[in-house]
Amino acid sequence: MDEKLCVIGLGKMGSTLVKGLIQTKTLKREQIIGTDVFEYDSERNSNYCDIKTMSDNAKAVKESDIVLLAVKPQVIDKVLEEISPSCEDKIVISIAAGVSLRHLDKALPVSSKIIRAMPNTPILVGEGVIAISKKKNVDENDLRTVKKILESVGKVYLVEEDMMDAITALSGSGPAYVYIMIEALSDGGVLMGLPRELSTEFAARTLLGAARMVLETQKHPGELKDMVTSPGGTSIKGIEVLESHGLRGILMDAVKEATIRSKELNSQRGVDID
Repeated sequence: MDEKLCVIGLGKMGSTLVKGLIQTKTLKREQIIGTDVFEYDSERNSNYCDIKTMSDNAKAVKESDIVLLAVKPQVIDKVLEEISPSCEDKIVISIAAGVSLRHLDKALPVSSKIIRAMPNTPILVGEGVIAISKKKNVDENDLRTVKKILESVGKVYLVEEDMMDAITALSGSGPAYVYIMIEALSDGGVLMGLPRELSTEFAARTLLGAARMVLETQKHPGELKDMVTSPGGTSIKGIEVLESHGLRGILMDAVKEATIRSKELNSQRGVDID
């Protein structure tokens, strides 16, 4: 890639993307400009992988071909107003939660090629899942460019925008559900006499390994579950307890209620929802 990227917002998500781009050699340091309201101007900022940084969003966008908005929804309108005059014909990627394509389109030039992205926090360790939806004028070359940028920190999937609230509830909030599961499994191990550190390690690696089995074997989770469930054995006894407490229904309800809440929060922000 020869394009120059401007990352507006150097918080956890923005700075993680910068790190991922450089570590995977997707872009060189010289191809990235970062901006942040608290940042000072520097040609080589050691806090952010020695990329160029500045506090002037409009100036940074003028010097770039692609813009990535990694700012909070509360400030995105102010940022869009600052950069809009310099976004003609440029790819603009937004990871601002709940900000629709329609809302972005209203604030940017007609020629802007807009992508809305929903990453989850595992991008911080290079294992993120990122859903993207696009404006109609984004062509296949543009899409390949965007995917290459975002794939530096995770897997990218193109989806219809009306799926974004459910994806937010599943993959955005999902890590929180998994952390609770890991903590609970660890507590169970401690209850049965395992040291806390060892119990947490086993619990986390068990979930990690099980997830990889689903992805790499492409087998249905139910089939994989049956592979470790012997007649009259330990696994089926544990599953009996999970089923008696309605674990499946609880997790399904968590995704449902989180989806509803995502829609509510978007409406409360006054953001246009397509």
